[in-house]
Amino acid sequence: MATSMEILASSLLQRTPLLPSSRSPLLRGGEQSRLFLSPGCFPLKQRSSAAGRVVRPPVSAAILTERFVRVETEERPVRFKVRAAVTVRRKKKEALKDTVANQLDAFSDRIGRNVVLELVSAEIDLRTRKPKASNSAALRGWFEKKKAKAERVVYTAEFTVDSSFGEPGAITVLNRHQREFFLESIVVEGFACGPVHFPCNSWVQPTRIHPHKRVFFSNKPYLPSQTPPGLRELRQQELKELRGDGKGERKLTDRIYDYDTYNDLGNPDRGIDFVRPTLGGEQMPYPRRLRTGRPPTITDGHVESRVEDPLPMYVPRDERFEEGKQAMLTAGAQKAVLHNLVPLLVASFSPESHDFKAFHEVDNLFKEGLRLKQTLQDQLFHKIPLVSKIEESTEGHLRYDTPHIITKDKFAWLRDDEFARQVVAGINPVNIERLQVFPPVSKLDPAVYGPPESAIREEHIISHLNGMSLQQAVEANKLFMLDFHDVYLPFLDRINAQDGRKAYGTRTIFLLTESGTLKPIAIELSLPPVRPGDARAKRVLTPPTDATSNWLWQLAKAHVCSNDAGVHQLVNHWLKTHACIEPFILAAHRQLSAMHPIFKLLKPHMRYTLEVNALARQILINGGGVIESGFTPGPVCMEISAAAYRNHWRFDQEGLPADLIRRQV
Repeated sequence: MATSMEILASSLLQRTPLLPSSRSPLLRGGEQSRLFLSPGCFPLKQRSSAAGRVVRPPVSAAILTERFVRVETEERPVRFKVRAAVTVRRKKKEALKDTVANQLDAFSDRIGRNVVLELVSAEIDLRTRKPKASNSAALRGWFEKKKAKAERVVYTAEFTVDSSFGEPGAITVLNRHQREFFLESIVVEGFACGPVHFPCNSWVQPTRIHPHKRVFFSNKPYLPSQTPPGLRELRQQELKELRGDGKGERKLTDRIYDYDTYNDLGNPDRGIDFVRPTLGGEQMPYPRRLRTGRPPTITDGHVESRVEDPLPMYVPRDERFEEGKQAMLTAGAQKAVLHNLVPLLVASFSPESHDFKAFHEVDNLFKEGLRLKQTLQDQLFHKIPLVSKIEESTEGHLRYDTPHIITKDKFAWLRDDEFARQVVAGINPVNIERLQVFPPVSKLDPAVYGPPESAIREEHIISHLNGMSLQQAVEANKLFMLDFHDVYLPFLDRINAQDGRKAYGTRTIFLLTESGTLKPIAIELSLPPVRPGDARAKRVLTPPTDATSNWLWQLAKAHVCSNDAGVHQLVNHWLKTHACIEPFILAAHRQLSAMHPIFKLLKPHMRYTLEVNALARQILINGGGVIESGFTPGPVCMEISAAAYRNHWRFDQEGLPADLIRRQV
């Protein structure tokens, strides 16, 4: 009977799924023989008392034997260690206080105030229904490498996991130092799947500022529906943190992406000259900006108070310029600020008019620069310390960079061929369109702005069509137009009411010549009607035939160039390149996880845009800023931008080839 029990037990063990096969690496040498029962497993009185006589064991003994077999042979997870290499990027140039703080962090790391990491599996624990996690591991080497001079310093951490851990999908970081640090990447080695990479590129705040663990996902992309069970909860928690709650003022260390209107361009507390409308909403539609949550102004509760340069504007910490980018921009910014600041100081303190009296004064800006002592009285000049330093460092003048075209031909800007070349090869080549209807027609309300037809007639241009009739030129796609009429006309009364600023609504007609170049053949200058519904004041100028008409033609081209520069900066550059992109960046961070494949594609293209836009709100597009000071529309600049967004911007028409098809070029 004992022999029968061995055979029966052996048969059961071979069938049970709880045991590895005889070829399993877990069974080595004599371990396999222990899986079979022997008579020695039972008490002596239950054994055979004679060769032909067997004593049956009780039922309870058989059950106990089966349980013993299952427990003894159940596979146990094997624990092993994996190692992480953590790359931290340090500043190239540190201030004294930063150096002292880093040394203090190194010593606090020595006594246990360290950086703690934890691996998170892509799988969940079936018992707890929570993601599997490794032990917490402290970052090693921070104290030992406190004097390292390298820009990137690699530290290590060691985790203990078991064979059922699965593939790691995330890693958490807790910074118990006193200062933030820039975590560039983490690579974990030791898993059967090979090295696991975690691209971080983020500032990790200390627990005194951000008490929760930071989560970084591996570089393996997942759609939401394909997210492994162990990462789903972390994915949602990370997005919730990035969205914020829409309340309170944002701190510079925050990582919150939220929406707001452009209600911070003006500063009514400084007076009525600095009041600007809010851009965004039903009355004046405009793309949303990043919310900062600053308190309202004293004068107007709907206007957000401003943070003036050089104080920093809020953007999420990881969106700020890196050290290398900041250094590159600072060099150019200093020169740009001087070129704008010094003329403003000159105009503010000197009683003389500083308009250009002759063309050679314009040339001198490139040859000799702006001579400070010649434009400011000496006694006033020395009362301004900043300008005194400028004089010392620049030897009394500021030289402007000479445009490339002027280095070859000083009078190229006066010629028609260069004027036409700039339309397709200058800073703003995206407004020219093929003339499809003649005469051109305005889309403005005729009840307010008068008859919509252009004043340009066939007799104005027929002599410049190289023998073609007007109909032939239109059908042969030889006529093109640069139309800034509707963009400017509603704002001209307010623009022309400003001291020293004059503008027209302009239309320019070009002929495509046999040599493949453009030639301007007519410019229309328009002013709004004196009363609603009256005819507009219009004038058409054509290429000159005498000295008098030559300078009128040059002035007409100057007005076209002025309008072109304004549309380029306010519409094509700021609006379409910066403002319209910002809500997409905010939405991407709020709705797409770092694991999302689309986010991974977009991220390099979104870099630094929020910081650039914040600086623009601070010093460029704000009331009294650089844009209003340097462009003809002045205080109505951003209203022109908002009108262009409301009347012309369409998402499906902004890319290629849709834009070229719309303009028929």
